[in-house]
Amino acid sequence: MTTSSNAFALRSGDRMGAVARMSAMIVDLLFPRGCAGCDRPDAVLCMNCRRLFHQQVERPLPAVAMGRWFACGWYRGAARHAILSWKDHGDEECDGPFCEMLYDLAHSCGLFDTLHDGMSYDKPVLIVPAPSSRQSVRQRGRRHMMQLAGRLARELRRARLSAKVCNALESRGVKRRSVQMRGVAQRSRRLRGHVVVRPGIDLRGVPVVLVDDIITSGTTMRRCVEALQQAGATVVTVLALAYTPAGRPAREEGHSSSAV
Repeated sequence: MTTSSNAFALRSGDRMGAVARMSAMIVDLLFPRGCAGCDRPDAVLCMNCRRLFHQQVERPLPAVAMGRWFACGWYRGAARHAILSWKDHGDEECDGPFCEMLYDLAHSCGLFDTLHDGMSYDKPVLIVPAPSSRQSVRQRGRRHMMQLAGRLARELRRARLSAKVCNALESRGVKRRSVQMRGVAQRSRRLRGHVVVRPGIDLRGVPVVLVDDIITSGTTMRRCVEALQQAGATVVTVLALAYTPAGRPAREEGHSSSAV
């Protein structure tokens, strides 16, 4: 390509980029977005909804090094609506706020201190997202937890910890989503033998932090931890955006029913 052709291509690219940016601005002006949780105008996730993800929940999990798993908040009301908008309705702008929530949780639960002071590893810490079924990935068009896992790994590196993302787990033969299962027994049958470490990934002696979106019965979490441990990994803890105990309705008092 000649110099003049290159210049023309660059000018054309600049014009196309400018048109795209202008189009996006017009769309934002004509159709301003609302908060993913409560639909308040001009906010990806408003401050009131962000506060719902700073209500740390933790429960015992003896199988992991920290002895507990942690969640940012409760899966109900506006928090539930925000997660569903992000997870199942393509609201990728929520990646940013949810990355921040998971990072804040990692700090408040003591993960950074644990990795710095309480443990010594020769290998990088792996941030491993819980797997989605192939059907769910196809429907969403992406692995929605990878952005959150990547941000957490970057923050660990900034804290002078060696860390990286590893999509180490997969679900084989699982067709229905966990949230479509009724009760712990159904969830357990759904996942038994189906959560596995991907071929070719060596986890022997590797510290792992598992991240997930929603913990309900804990079945998915336990199956993931088992698969990782069977492959030789040391699971440090599990972090999630939200927790909803199995059998408890998502709508609870104090949260607007219109947000659900």
